[in-house]
Amino acid sequence: MKKIFYILTVLAFAAMSCTKMLDVQPTDAISADVAFKDKTGVDKAITGAYYSLHDVGNYGRNQVIVEDLAADNLAWTGTTREYLQIAENNIAADNAIIDGIWASNYDCINRVNNVLDRIDGIDMTADERNMYSGDGLFLRALSHYNLMCYFGGIPIKTKPTLDLSTINQARNTVVEVYTQIINDLLVAEQVLPRTRSIGRASAYSAAALLARVYLSAFQYSNDPAMATLAIAKAEDVLVNGGYSLAPAFIDLYNGNTTESIFEVIFDAQNYNRLAQYFFPVSLTGRYEVSPPAAFVQSFEATDTIRFHASITFDEKNLPYGIKYKDYTSGTDRVYVLRLAEMYMIRAEAQAYTNGNVEDIRNDINILRSRSGLPATTATTIPELKLAIENERRHEFAFESQRWSDLVRTKRATTVLGIDEKFTLFPIPLSELQTNTLMTQNPGY
Repeated sequence: MKKIFYILTVLAFAAMSCTKMLDVQPTDAISADVAFKDKTGVDKAITGAYYSLHDVGNYGRNQVIVEDLAADNLAWTGTTREYLQIAENNIAADNAIIDGIWASNYDCINRVNNVLDRIDGIDMTADERNMYSGDGLFLRALSHYNLMCYFGGIPIKTKPTLDLSTINQARNTVVEVYTQIINDLLVAEQVLPRTRSIGRASAYSAAALLARVYLSAFQYSNDPAMATLAIAKAEDVLVNGGYSLAPAFIDLYNGNTTESIFEVIFDAQNYNRLAQYFFPVSLTGRYEVSPPAAFVQSFEATDTIRFHASITFDEKNLPYGIKYKDYTSGTDRVYVLRLAEMYMIRAEAQAYTNGNVEDIRNDINILRSRSGLPATTATTIPELKLAIENERRHEFAFESQRWSDLVRTKRATTVLGIDEKFTLFPIPLSELQTNTLMTQNPGY
């Protein structure tokens, strides 16, 4: 697809490789008046913003891999040493993978900011304007949230970057970023259609992301009001969203769409390379990452349904992730939000606010029952917290959840054995070199 957005002239530094592009926020190389002169232009721009989620630095590969690799669901087994740094939680500021995550998310933000900044002047119906605005606000919130989970306080971008005069921007606080994300999603929830085609955000996509953000904000601030809001949004999606759990766990990866609240759609022209990076060399893959023995062994003996839908073995008995298996075309669906998470959000918010034990157990058991597992044996709040953590680890393996889960609950230092300062990634060197107001995270 021809992109509307082009990257500004790259600034070169002698100390950097001639092949490495600096992270200057992408902008229009053509007049904004030409790019956004009518509804067709807006539609193409929003489509381009959704397509930015296909990027290697986004759900096309590294947003999915890094969440499990930085935690304990994946290990480095390939040749790209930047992945080794992530697996060892010893990331250099010039790590190209981390740089790509930063650049891709700000690319998406800039694309939608260009639309949101000009949409009021475009001739279209009120419903169309609401829909496109909601798309932009949802994507901006998702991108800011993903960045915050990795980097902490980041620059909030709500206006398009049109030239080099605006690239210097200081970091906002985490609280300010949460506030911006929540405000964007609250508006998106009101203006987006309640039902959409797969791959486009709906009002319930915004509500589901709000549930995730409220839960994260609660864990950050310990404000019980945030937990209450997380429960309310999760329940709204569960009761009113019209979604249902896939009858069998394996159905999630064989075409079932009843559970999908928001996912990234790939096709032969706009593909991902997840299967290639997960598959072993014996199956012509790169085997860049693989489930470590400790994770393979962490599945309960009776958790065979989820295990076989997540992990398999090649002829040499090497384990590899199987949720992404379209090696040829790269069209595997990538979930961002699905209904199972709403049960887990409700359970976790209740567990961390000393909620009703049976209600928490019921939410856990809904997912366990779907996978043919017996009811949880957890009966106390501390046991239930660990049960939820364990359930999420196995339910959402390789679905861009594990690192954020451990950091959110402040369990990363205990589970992964890392220093607290390394629960944030380094701000990319390219950003530090181009943004004179940027500061580095402690420890880097």
